[in-house]
Amino acid sequence: MSNKLRPMTPLCNLTGVHFDMPEAEYRMAPAIAGSDAKKILPPLTPAHYAAHMAGELKREPSKAMLLGTMAHVAVLEPKKLDTAFVEKPSDIDFRTKAGKEWRESIGTTPILDAEEARAVRGIRDSIAAHDAAKALLAGCDSEVAMFAEHRTGLWIKGRVDALKVESDNEAVIVDVKTTSAGADYGTFSRQAAHLNYHLSAAWYCHLAGLNGLPPCRFYWIAVEVAPPYAVAVYEIHPDALDLGVGMMNDALELIAQCEDEGRWPGYEATVQALNLPAWAYGKAVAA
Repeated sequence: MSNKLRPMTPLCNLTGVHFDMPEAEYRMAPAIAGSDAKKILPPLTPAHYAAHMAGELKREPSKAMLLGTMAHVAVLEPKKLDTAFVEKPSDIDFRTKAGKEWRESIGTTPILDAEEARAVRGIRDSIAAHDAAKALLAGCDSEVAMFAEHRTGLWIKGRVDALKVESDNEAVIVDVKTTSAGADYGTFSRQAAHLNYHLSAAWYCHLAGLNGLPPCRFYWIAVEVAPPYAVAVYEIHPDALDLGVGMMNDALELIAQCEDEGRWPGYEATVQALNLPAWAYGKAVAA
């Protein structure tokens, strides 16, 4: 594969921090997002990243993704919530002709059922009532886009949920995360590790630094998507942030290397011996 995946168009006009960039414009900008870089990290490969960047891995938004998006609007841009979605009336059945006609009349506006709409509003109200979450979000700008050139020569971008500069010595970045598993410490810690939230934190903090912002303190506001819509606030541990920085640089260096070589390898090209995980042997012995 050629090196077409590298954003070759100079982004000098985009370098910096943008407080009012439309989401569509941000997504179209030819730079690498943290979510893109995750596609090259093990157990995935450069081939997976290349397929992702080429648009070959498109997937339909799930209900969980839609709920997360609406929850972000509710928390970060509450004035837009009333027009962000349409609540499906209880007597509408999409299997009927009338139901299909109603759905078509809505156009592209997302449709939530009553339970989902109740969850979005519950998430909004729960975060608004949480002292730490409310204090963190106070004075923040929301949906802030940042662009910069990484040391590899690759252009990178990020769109943070909330950002504020509190002094010459400190900035604050807040990432709102919905969770169906649980917002308690142990569960959310495992979710963060599994989904590489620490890489995202490092990505945003690095972008802020490249754009001349003071050192960042990074926080997650974790909120459950089911009643009572419980909220917990976590600041990233320095060790987790350091791990994220290493993963970020490893990913970008590998992307740059693959582009320079014009090769996007997949899994090993040799025969490998396949063993079973340790737990499988333990289960067999127990049986």
